[in-house]
Amino acid sequence: MATKVSRTNAELLDLVRALNMTPAEKGSKTEAKLKKIAEKIKPLFENYNEKREDIRLDHAYTASNGVLELNEKGEYKFTKDGIKAMAKDMKKLLDETFDFYQFTFSTEGIEDFKFLAGWVEGIEPEKPSEDEQV
Repeated sequence: MATKVSRTNAELLDLVRALNMTPAEKGSKTEAKLKKIAEKIKPLFENYNEKREDIRLDHAYTASNGVLELNEKGEYKFTKDGIKAMAKDMKKLLDETFDFYQFTFSTEGIEDFKFLAGWVEGIEPEKPSEDEQV
């Protein structure tokens, strides 16, 4: 039975970045497992992006008639106060937690990817070296 853990959106973004930067040999077990993990977290990442876009829209500048103002590139415009409020809401979004069932498959081929600790059962986080311990 998979273990249920709480994760933050910040941890999710770290995982997505690490997955995108991790090379894997084409057709290897490692590549297959990393792709499987990416597929499983895709809905979580899409949910985060939807909430992020809602925050951006909520704080975008609107004219007095309520019409959203865009710059010449078609991007939202923001007031100084809008940017400050948006930054606070973005921080809250990153700290927001969700429940996640850890992956329970063989760690063969991915056992050295410490960034998967907490996401895949059986992968332990990197222990700080003696030099780093205070």
